[in-house]
Amino acid sequence: MGFLHLNHYKNMSNLLTNQAKKVMAEKMFVEDGMTAKAISEQLDVSEQTLSKWRKDGRWEDKRAEMLASPHKIREILIKELKTVAEGGVSLIDADALAKINKVIETLSSSTSVQIVFSVFKEFDNWMADQDPKTAVLFTEYHKQFILFKINQEG
Repeated sequence: MGFLHLNHYKNMSNLLTNQAKKVMAEKMFVEDGMTAKAISEQLDVSEQTLSKWRKDGRWEDKRAEMLASPHKIREILIKELKTVAEGGVSLIDADALAKINKVIETLSSSTSVQIVFSVFKEFDNWMADQDPKTAVLFTEYHKQFILFKINQEG
């Protein structure tokens, strides 16, 4: 399937229900970072309607969470590194970039014992409701893994 021209999206927007437009608009705003004006033009929805949807759905908060996610930060840094590698001027100072990169490496290299413990606990409680005998087996392995992680970090 080839890339659709913008006019095709405008024509398709006439076929979409308001609920479908709302879902698409939220994705365009939160994940793609598009402006309300651009979304309005693409989906043929008034900016006033978008403003109401944004407020009711807390899109601003969702966008902020998306931008603060380690995945998004890494994406921004990789784009910045590419700019510098191609001879462009960095918009981020090198010391800040090195510090941010270190944090990203820390976030992506290993999962903390606290997070593992929390997830295992939630899983074990859920599993106990599903199959208590199997839950006991899992719990024992989970304890062993947590001890392993503690020894790795210590």
